[in-house]
Amino acid sequence: MKTNETDKKAASRTARRAIRTMLSPVLHLLLVAALLSPVLTVLGGAVDVGGKRHVDTMTINLYLGGGTGRVLALNPADPGYLTDLVATVTGIYYEILVSQPSIRLQGVADEIATRMPDIVAVEEASLIRTESPGDLIIGGTNPARQVVFDYLQILVDALAARGARYAVVSSANEIDVELPMFNLQTGRVDDVRLTDRDAILVRTDLPPGQLRVGNAQHGNFKNVVQIPSIGLSVLRGWCSVDVFVRGEQFRYICTHLEEETVPQIQLLQAQELLSGPARINLPVILAGDFNADTLRRNGTQTYDALIAAGFTDAWAALHPADLAGGLTWGHDELLADPDTGPVWRIDLVLFRGTRFVATQAESIDIALDRTQPPLWASDHAALAAQVQFQPGPKRLR
Repeated sequence: MKTNETDKKAASRTARRAIRTMLSPVLHLLLVAALLSPVLTVLGGAVDVGGKRHVDTMTINLYLGGGTGRVLALNPADPGYLTDLVATVTGIYYEILVSQPSIRLQGVADEIATRMPDIVAVEEASLIRTESPGDLIIGGTNPARQVVFDYLQILVDALAARGARYAVVSSANEIDVELPMFNLQTGRVDDVRLTDRDAILVRTDLPPGQLRVGNAQHGNFKNVVQIPSIGLSVLRGWCSVDVFVRGEQFRYICTHLEEETVPQIQLLQAQELLSGPARINLPVILAGDFNADTLRRNGTQTYDALIAAGFTDAWAALHPADLAGGLTWGHDELLADPDTGPVWRIDLVLFRGTRFVATQAESIDIALDRTQPPLWASDHAALAAQVQFQPGPKRLR
């Protein structure tokens, strides 16, 4: 009897070992699958767990800090044109200095770091350089290279200092002009050079499958304001990237259209966008400073043309009873008058795509909590928006 009992126990142990041996690979695979499940979800939605899919974005015109229109208003036929030009450029340059771009951009960085949007579109990301003494006044052609302000670099550095990791993934150079000015410190005539830029910033602290960009492009519009007297074309343009976010793909375009003073050129630029970078078989998000009042109070037709092309205005979609709200432009040139606020809504986030739905849209007037000018970060308010992807048809497996 003892022998039979011993044999039974030995057989039982052998069976248990065999079962463990067979189950071990299965348990191992189940464990690996459990550990990898969140990783696979992040890396491009390989595991369909449902839930919301959206992209948070923001657009902000950084504002040069001075009124360049005074140069365009000068009469080249006036005998004192050159003297007037130097005096006007000098006034604008020192107005920009007084606007304290570095302080203003800290305010922009504060707002971005608080919200942490996936993608940020910036306009008037100016690069200001000087040459001292200048040579333009004597017919020289050496370009100014001494950087005074690089708005884009200041902003990216300010974001990094707040722990907000962003990189410039696409940018477009627009107007690039160099003019003489009087240096009030040295008494010499210097050259000052302004390079206007638009740019797209993207978070770099997200997993690649959650936010990935590629195919960066940029361009300038053919239809621009020409100023023959000083041989200047007022270039405007756009930059774009193709975005892969949470298993979705779309094109993101940042642009800055011409001012409302030349509405026909502005409309032609919008049409160039529609027939150019926005003409693609992908959903599109179009963000920027369009200089076209959505209530048509500044004489432009651009907004209507964009809506007619199938784009939806995020603010209008979410605030149909407040189409006169969400204002984004109108502070005084010196950012000094607390009673002068935005009057037009010209900074927009538009989208086109059958599965796109706006879920948030907010105008943010970035006050600097100061008693002395500048009182705001820009003469524009920022616009923050969220666009959600509606679930698509399930794929057969």
